[in-house]
Amino acid sequence: MRRNSTKRKSRTKRNNRTKRNNRTKRKSKSENIKFFMISYEGNKDFAKVTQKTLKKEWGYSSKIYWGYKIDNKKYKQNNVLYEGVKDKMLKAMLKHDGPVYYIEDDIRFLEDPLKIPKKDIVWSVYRKGSIENKPPHNVITGSQAIYFSKRAVKALYKHMNERKRGIHIDSYFSEFIRDNPQLSFKQMKSRLTPPIKTGLGYEELHESLIDPNRSWKIPK
Repeated sequence: MRRNSTKRKSRTKRNNRTKRNNRTKRKSKSENIKFFMISYEGNKDFAKVTQKTLKKEWGYSSKIYWGYKIDNKKYKQNNVLYEGVKDKMLKAMLKHDGPVYYIEDDIRFLEDPLKIPKKDIVWSVYRKGSIENKPPHNVITGSQAIYFSKRAVKALYKHMNERKRGIHIDSYFSEFIRDNPQLSFKQMKSRLTPPIKTGLGYEELHESLIDPNRSWKIPK
C-alpha cells in the first residue's frame, strides 16, 4: 500500500510540475507581445477606460500613444490616424523588437485577443470587408485590433516610411497586406454562439470625430 501511495504522490507531483511549466510557457509566449494603443489627448479619459478594461478583462497591459486631433488643415478625417501612428507609434513598435498588437481606443474584446493562429498579421477586430474581395473592394474597414509579428513590424516600418501621403489607416493596413504577400495573414472570425460579424470584439459606443455620423455598439 505504501508503494502505491508513493507512486500516486510521485505522479501528482509530475502532473503539477507539468501544469506549472505549461502556464509558464503560455505566459512567456505572451510576455514579449506588447499592446500599442493609438488615441489623442482630447480622448484621454475614454482611452484610459479602454486600457483598464483590457487589463481587467484579459490581463493584458497596453501603452497609449497620443496622436493628433482633426484640425481640417493638416490632419483630416482621412489621414489623422495614419499620421499619428507614423509619427508617434511606429518607431516604438520597431524598437520593441518583437510582436505587437495595434489597438484603437474604442476596442472591446469578447474573446481572448491572443488566442489567434500563428501568422505574421492577424486582423482580429474590424467592421466589415475582406482582403479576398475583388479589387477595388479588397479592403477591410475598421482597424480596431491587428496583431503584427516581429518581421511584419519591420516590413510595416519600411512600407509606411516609403509612402508619400497619408490615407485612412484601415485602407493603409489593407494596402500593406496586399503589397506584402510574403507575410502570412488571417482575418479572424467570431467563435461565439451566435457569432458576431466583427471578429473577436467590437467598438465601444462613443462619439467619433473621424466618423461622426456613426455610433458603434455590439453588433448583432
